[in-house]
Amino acid sequence: MKKLFLIAFLFFANLTFAQKCLTFDTRFVDCLDKWVILPQDENEIFTYGYVFLDEEFNLTFQEEGIFDIEDGCDFFSTKSKKVVRTKLEPSDVLVSVISEDKFFELQIAETPKYSKKSKENIEIYFQRGYLYNKWGESQKALEMLIKVQEINPKFAGLDKEMAFAYNSLAMYDKALEILYPLREKRSKDAYIYRELIFALTKTGKLKEAVYNLKHSILVCKDIQYHGENCLNVLFLAFVEDDQKVFSQWLKKAKTWNRGNKKALGMIKKMETEMTLKV
Repeated sequence: MKKLFLIAFLFFANLTFAQKCLTFDTRFVDCLDKWVILPQDENEIFTYGYVFLDEEFNLTFQEEGIFDIEDGCDFFSTKSKKVVRTKLEPSDVLVSVISEDKFFELQIAETPKYSKKSKENIEIYFQRGYLYNKWGESQKALEMLIKVQEINPKFAGLDKEMAFAYNSLAMYDKALEILYPLREKRSKDAYIYRELIFALTKTGKLKEAVYNLKHSILVCKDIQYHGENCLNVLFLAFVEDDQKVFSQWLKKAKTWNRGNKKALGMIKKMETEMTLKV
Protein backbone atom coordinates (compact mmCIF):
# COMPACT_ATOMS: atom_id res chain seq x y z
CA MET A 1 0.00 0.00 0.00
CA LYS A 2 2.84 2.38 0.88
CA LYS A 3 4.54 1.51 -2.40
CA LEU A 4 1.38 2.38 -4.38
CA PHE A 5 1.07 5.64 -2.47
CA LEU A 6 4.70 6.52 -3.27
CA ILE A 7 4.19 5.81 -6.99
CA ALA A 8 1.07 7.97 -7.04
CA PHE A 9 2.88 10.73 -5.17
CA LEU A 10 5.79 10.72 -7.64
CA PHE A 11 3.41 10.76 -10.59
CA PHE A 12 1.48 13.78 -9.36
CA ALA A 13 4.68 15.51 -8.29
CA ASN A 14 6.03 15.12 -11.83
CA LEU A 15 2.74 16.34 -13.23
CA THR A 16 2.93 19.40 -10.97
CA PHE A 17 6.43 20.21 -12.20
CA ALA A 18 5.26 19.88 -15.78
CA GLN A 19 2.28 22.16 -15.22
CA LYS A 20 4.55 24.72 -13.57
CA CYS A 21 7.23 24.64 -16.27
CA LEU A 22 5.22 24.13 -19.45
CA THR A 23 2.24 25.89 -20.96
CA PHE A 24 0.35 24.04 -23.66
CA ASP A 25 -1.47 26.88 -25.36
CA THR A 26 -0.29 27.03 -28.98
CA ARG A 27 -1.52 25.18 -32.08
CA PHE A 28 0.99 23.69 -34.49
CA VAL A 29 0.04 26.17 -37.22
CA ASP A 30 1.33 29.00 -35.02
CA CYS A 31 4.64 27.24 -34.37
CA LEU A 32 6.35 27.53 -37.74
CA ASP A 33 10.15 27.58 -37.28
CA LYS A 34 9.83 26.88 -33.58
CA TRP A 35 10.85 24.14 -31.16
CA VAL A 36 7.87 22.65 -29.37
CA ILE A 37 6.97 20.08 -26.73
CA LEU A 38 4.08 17.67 -27.20
CA PRO A 39 1.71 16.80 -24.35
CA GLN A 40 2.72 13.71 -22.37
CA ASP A 41 1.88 10.42 -24.05
CA GLU A 42 0.38 7.34 -22.38
CA ASN A 43 3.83 6.50 -20.97
CA GLU A 44 4.10 9.95 -19.33
CA ILE A 45 6.94 10.93 -21.67
CA PHE A 46 7.45 14.38 -23.17
CA THR A 47 8.51 14.49 -26.81
CA TYR A 48 10.08 17.57 -28.34
CA GLY A 49 10.91 18.58 -31.89
CA TYR A 50 10.88 21.26 -34.56
CA VAL A 51 8.05 22.57 -36.75
CA PHE A 52 8.96 23.67 -40.26
CA LEU A 53 7.89 23.67 -43.91
CA ASP A 54 9.30 20.74 -45.87
CA GLU A 55 10.38 20.86 -49.52
CA GLU A 56 6.74 20.63 -50.64
CA PHE A 57 5.62 23.31 -48.16
CA ASN A 58 3.86 20.85 -45.86
CA LEU A 59 3.74 21.84 -42.20
CA THR A 60 5.99 19.20 -40.64
CA PHE A 61 7.09 18.12 -37.17
CA GLN A 62 10.46 16.39 -36.77
CA GLU A 63 10.95 14.58 -33.49
CA GLU A 64 14.26 15.42 -31.83
CA GLY A 65 14.02 13.41 -28.63
CA ILE A 66 12.31 12.88 -25.29
CA PHE A 67 12.93 14.33 -21.85
CA ASP A 68 11.98 14.36 -18.19
CA ILE A 69 11.37 17.33 -15.92
CA GLU A 70 12.81 17.45 -12.43
CA ASP A 71 12.37 19.88 -9.56
CA GLY A 72 13.43 23.35 -10.56
CA CYS A 73 12.18 22.87 -14.12
CA ASP A 74 15.40 21.20 -15.27
CA PHE A 75 15.07 19.30 -18.55
CA PHE A 76 16.97 16.02 -19.02
CA SER A 77 16.76 14.89 -22.63
CA THR A 78 17.52 11.79 -24.68
CA LYS A 79 18.10 12.31 -28.40
CA SER A 80 16.15 10.25 -30.92
CA LYS A 81 18.28 7.67 -32.77
CA LYS A 82 16.21 7.81 -35.93
CA VAL A 83 14.54 10.57 -37.92
CA VAL A 84 10.77 10.68 -37.43
CA ARG A 85 8.93 13.29 -39.48
CA THR A 86 5.17 13.82 -39.38
CA LYS A 87 3.16 15.90 -41.83
CA LEU A 88 0.77 17.88 -39.70
CA GLU A 89 -2.92 18.00 -40.56
CA PRO A 90 -5.34 20.51 -39.00
CA SER A 91 -6.13 19.71 -35.38
CA ASP A 92 -6.77 21.40 -32.06
CA VAL A 93 -3.77 19.79 -30.36
CA LEU A 94 -1.98 22.35 -28.19
CA VAL A 95 1.78 22.26 -27.72
CA SER A 96 4.26 24.16 -25.60
CA VAL A 97 6.77 26.42 -27.35
CA ILE A 98 10.32 25.94 -26.03
CA SER A 99 11.92 29.15 -24.82
CA GLU A 100 15.48 29.96 -25.87
CA ASP A 101 16.81 29.57 -22.34
CA LYS A 102 16.07 25.80 -22.62
CA PHE A 103 18.02 25.26 -25.85
CA PHE A 104 21.25 24.43 -24.00
CA GLU A 105 19.62 21.88 -21.70
CA LEU A 106 18.04 20.13 -24.66
CA GLN A 107 21.21 20.48 -26.76
CA ILE A 108 19.45 22.12 -29.69
CA ALA A 109 20.35 25.01 -31.99
CA GLU A 110 17.95 27.84 -32.78
CA THR A 111 17.52 26.44 -36.30
CA PRO A 112 18.34 22.77 -37.02
CA LYS A 113 20.52 21.90 -40.02
CA TYR A 114 17.68 20.15 -41.86
CA SER A 115 15.55 23.30 -41.92
CA LYS A 116 16.15 26.57 -43.65
CA LYS A 117 14.32 29.06 -41.50
CA SER A 118 11.45 30.58 -43.49
CA LYS A 119 12.57 33.90 -44.92
CA GLU A 120 10.17 36.76 -45.38
CA ASN A 121 9.31 36.54 -49.08
CA ILE A 122 6.24 36.33 -51.29
CA GLU A 123 6.24 32.53 -51.53
CA ILE A 124 6.44 32.11 -47.75
CA TYR A 125 3.67 34.68 -47.25
CA PHE A 126 1.45 32.71 -49.65
CA GLN A 127 2.23 29.32 -48.11
CA ARG A 128 1.53 30.65 -44.63
CA GLY A 129 -1.74 32.13 -45.89
CA TYR A 130 -2.65 28.77 -47.40
CA LEU A 131 -1.79 26.96 -44.15
CA TYR A 132 -3.78 29.37 -42.00
CA ASN A 133 -6.81 28.90 -44.27
CA LYS A 134 -6.41 25.14 -44.10
CA TRP A 135 -6.22 25.26 -40.30
CA GLY A 136 -9.28 27.52 -39.93
CA GLU A 137 -7.30 30.67 -39.08
CA SER A 138 -8.59 32.80 -41.93
CA GLN A 139 -7.98 36.19 -40.30
CA LYS A 140 -4.29 35.35 -40.05
CA ALA A 141 -4.44 33.91 -43.58
CA LEU A 142 -5.84 37.17 -44.92
CA GLU A 143 -3.02 39.16 -43.30
CA MET A 144 -0.46 37.00 -45.13
CA LEU A 145 -2.37 37.04 -48.43
CA ILE A 146 -2.71 40.81 -48.42
CA LYS A 147 1.10 40.99 -48.20
CA VAL A 148 1.26 38.79 -51.30
CA GLN A 149 -1.28 40.99 -53.07
CA GLU A 150 0.76 44.10 -52.33
CA ILE A 151 3.82 42.54 -53.96
CA ASN A 152 2.17 40.68 -56.83
CA PRO A 153 -1.64 40.74 -57.20
CA LYS A 154 -1.42 38.11 -59.95
CA PHE A 155 0.47 35.55 -57.85
CA ALA A 156 -0.70 32.03 -58.78
CA GLY A 157 -3.50 30.78 -56.52
CA LEU A 158 -3.84 34.05 -54.61
CA ASP A 159 -7.38 34.81 -55.79
CA LYS A 160 -8.77 31.44 -54.64
CA GLU A 161 -7.15 31.68 -51.21
CA MET A 162 -8.37 35.24 -50.69
CA ALA A 163 -11.90 34.30 -51.71
CA PHE A 164 -11.88 31.39 -49.27
CA ALA A 165 -10.58 33.63 -46.47
CA TYR A 166 -13.23 36.28 -47.11
CA ASN A 167 -16.00 33.65 -47.14
CA SER A 168 -14.70 32.15 -43.90
CA LEU A 169 -14.75 35.58 -42.30
CA ALA A 170 -18.33 36.26 -43.53
CA MET A 171 -17.04 39.02 -45.82
CA TYR A 172 -19.14 37.70 -48.68
CA ASP A 173 -19.23 40.86 -50.81
CA LYS A 174 -15.43 40.92 -50.82
CA ALA A 175 -15.40 37.26 -51.84
CA LEU A 176 -17.85 37.94 -54.67
CA GLU A 177 -15.68 40.77 -56.01
CA ILE A 178 -12.98 38.14 -56.57
CA LEU A 179 -15.19 35.24 -57.60
CA TYR A 180 -17.24 36.87 -60.37
CA PRO A 181 -14.25 37.65 -62.62
CA LEU A 182 -12.56 34.42 -61.56
CA ARG A 183 -15.54 32.41 -62.82
CA GLU A 184 -15.24 34.07 -66.21
CA LYS A 185 -11.55 33.16 -66.44
CA ARG A 186 -11.96 29.57 -65.23
CA SER A 187 -15.49 28.63 -66.12
CA LYS A 188 -15.07 24.91 -65.39
CA ASP A 189 -13.31 25.16 -62.03
CA ALA A 190 -15.48 23.32 -59.49
CA TYR A 191 -13.80 24.95 -56.49
CA ILE A 192 -14.59 28.44 -57.75
CA TYR A 193 -18.26 27.50 -58.13
CA ARG A 194 -18.25 26.07 -54.63
CA GLU A 195 -17.02 29.35 -53.12
CA LEU A 196 -19.27 31.41 -55.42
CA ILE A 197 -22.45 29.47 -54.61
CA PHE A 198 -21.60 29.63 -50.91
CA ALA A 199 -21.20 33.43 -51.04
CA LEU A 200 -24.37 33.85 -53.10
CA THR A 201 -26.50 31.79 -50.71
CA LYS A 202 -25.06 33.62 -47.71
CA THR A 203 -26.07 36.96 -49.27
CA GLY A 204 -29.57 35.76 -50.16
CA LYS A 205 -29.06 35.68 -53.93
CA LEU A 206 -31.14 32.55 -54.55
CA LYS A 207 -31.76 33.08 -58.28
CA GLU A 208 -28.06 33.60 -59.00
CA ALA A 209 -27.10 30.66 -56.80
CA VAL A 210 -29.49 28.35 -58.70
CA TYR A 211 -28.14 29.55 -62.05
CA ASN A 212 -24.53 28.86 -61.03
CA LEU A 213 -25.45 25.53 -59.47
CA LYS A 214 -27.08 24.37 -62.72
CA HIS A 215 -24.12 25.58 -64.75
CA SER A 216 -21.53 23.94 -62.46
CA ILE A 217 -23.28 20.55 -62.74
CA LEU A 218 -23.26 20.90 -66.54
CA VAL A 219 -19.63 21.98 -67.06
CA CYS A 220 -17.56 20.72 -64.11
CA LYS A 221 -15.97 17.29 -64.39
CA ASP A 222 -15.03 17.49 -60.72
CA ILE A 223 -18.26 16.53 -58.92
CA GLN A 224 -17.03 16.56 -55.32
CA TYR A 225 -18.77 19.85 -54.42
CA HIS A 226 -22.16 19.18 -56.04
CA GLY A 227 -23.65 17.81 -52.83
CA GLU A 228 -22.48 20.78 -50.75
CA ASN A 229 -23.66 23.25 -53.40
CA CYS A 230 -27.12 21.62 -53.63
CA LEU A 231 -27.44 21.66 -49.85
CA ASN A 232 -26.59 25.37 -49.65
CA VAL A 233 -29.17 26.24 -52.32
CA LEU A 234 -31.78 24.00 -50.71
CA PHE A 235 -31.19 25.61 -47.32
CA LEU A 236 -31.65 29.14 -48.71
CA ALA A 237 -34.87 28.05 -50.46
CA PHE A 238 -36.01 26.63 -47.12
CA VAL A 239 -35.16 29.84 -45.24
CA GLU A 240 -36.93 31.98 -47.83
CA ASP A 241 -39.87 29.56 -47.94
CA ASP A 242 -39.52 29.17 -51.70
CA GLN A 243 -41.52 25.98 -52.26
CA LYS A 244 -40.86 25.89 -56.00
CA VAL A 245 -37.05 26.02 -55.79
CA PHE A 246 -37.06 23.71 -52.80
CA SER A 247 -39.05 21.02 -54.59
CA GLN A 248 -36.91 21.40 -57.73
CA TRP A 249 -33.68 20.71 -55.85
CA LEU A 250 -34.84 18.34 -53.11
CA LYS A 251 -34.29 15.12 -55.07
CA LYS A 252 -30.99 16.34 -56.52
CA ALA A 253 -29.75 17.30 -53.06
CA LYS A 254 -30.55 13.81 -51.79
CA THR A 255 -28.85 12.20 -54.78
CA TRP A 256 -25.64 14.23 -54.60
CA ASN A 257 -25.42 13.76 -50.82
CA ARG A 258 -25.97 10.01 -50.91
CA GLY A 259 -23.85 8.49 -48.17
CA ASN A 260 -23.54 11.74 -46.22
CA LYS A 261 -25.64 11.01 -43.11
CA LYS A 262 -25.30 14.49 -41.66
CA ALA A 263 -26.41 16.20 -44.88
CA LEU A 264 -29.27 13.74 -45.41
CA GLY A 265 -30.44 14.35 -41.85
CA MET A 266 -30.55 18.10 -42.49
CA ILE A 267 -32.42 17.57 -45.77
CA LYS A 268 -35.00 15.32 -44.10
CA LYS A 269 -35.59 17.85 -41.35
CA MET A 270 -36.09 20.68 -43.86
CA GLU A 271 -38.38 18.50 -45.99
CA THR A 272 -40.56 17.67 -42.98
CA GLU A 273 -40.88 21.34 -41.99
CA MET A 274 -41.60 22.46 -45.55
CA THR A 275 -44.36 19.85 -45.82
CA LEU A 276 -46.00 21.26 -42.71
CA LYS A 277 -46.04 24.74 -44.28
CA VAL A 278 -48.03 23.61 -47.34
